Amino acid sequence: MKHMDKDYLDNNEIATDSLTKTLSRKSLFNYIKYLIDNKEKFALFFIDFDDFKSINDTLGHNVGDEALIISSKRMKEIFDKHKGVVGRYGGDEFFAVVENVEAYDDVWNIAKELNEEIRKENDIENIEYALPAGKFTITTGIARYPLDADNIDDLFDIADRALYRGKQKGKNCFIVYNKDLHQNIFKNRDAKRLDTKNIIDYVFCEMTDETRSIDERLKSVFKFVGFYFNVSLVSKNSNGKLEIIYSNDQIEDAKYVDVNEYISLKANKTDSMMFMYINKLGPKYQHLAKIFEEQKIHASILVACETKKQIYEYLRIDAKYERIWTKEEKIIFQIIANLYAFILEYSNK
Repeated sequence: MKHMDKDYLDNNEIATDSLTKTLSRKSLFNYIKYLIDNKEKFALFFIDFDDFKSINDTLGHNVGDEALIISSKRMKEIFDKHKGVVGRYGGDEFFAVVENVEAYDDVWNIAKELNEEIRKENDIENIEYALPAGKFTITTGIARYPLDADNIDDLFDIADRALYRGKQKGKNCFIVYNKDLHQNIFKNRDAKRLDTKNIIDYVFCEMTDETRSIDERLKSVFKFVGFYFNVSLVSKNSNGKLEIIYSNDQIEDAKYVDVNEYISLKANKTDSMMFMYINKLGPKYQHLAKIFEEQKIHASILVACETKKQIYEYLRIDAKYERIWTKEEKIIFQIIANLYAFILEYSNK
């Protein structure tokens, strides 16, 4: 295991899992304890295959073993690339360690690369019929030492909570643990899991409910969507003022920001959605970075509520904590903004 600490390798026997040739559970546990004893920072990835039981039940355990061999090889390639190691926790659960990685963006990028690699096509016959997603997918919970915990038991519990949150969100995703967002997660395996289609159906149902005003519908939608996606604040930037639509009380002093501050970040003139991260705003956008810092905003989206005729308003979605906007979130926010614009246009006819 070339990416393990040399001193550790010289003084410890390393065992591997007989099927996947990844580290054994005991070997990786011992290595994690060694890193903690020596106060070496690292990221712990707890990886679970989605709906793996369907492969064994539909195609048989031999095919299930083949699937694990293929997938574990892909995992080893990714973690080897990032100077990490991977081991089998048991069944279709794996865990991995990458030393000297703590920054949120670095951890996020590794997890994203891992998810994409696992989803690649393979030559297992009929696998698309055995799995709901039609291909291998994984859900990953990630904890960081010493940022999240200072002992192995708490670190695994934290990674497991993050993993469970990913399962709740609909699987095929990864969650980087955040104490303020995830410490109160209680693992209930019967909890309802939503996918993007479920959320879009809900949005359409709420936004087309003509028994309520359009603003009441918008607030109702974001009461659910804002909570589900761990958003701190949703507001409307219109007519020179900020109107709060949803808040979890994490951003206490939100202020209006001229939309032109955001629009200057457009990649091209046709963009209807702008994404901002405080650590990505260079010297060119010092004024906006200062506003973010004052309001304790880490990430923000400004999405235009527009039809072919005009832009009616802008929705601003803010997050106080480190996070990267996902494709699913972008789709949902854009759909809400478009529906809001079309309803405003229709009601003005």
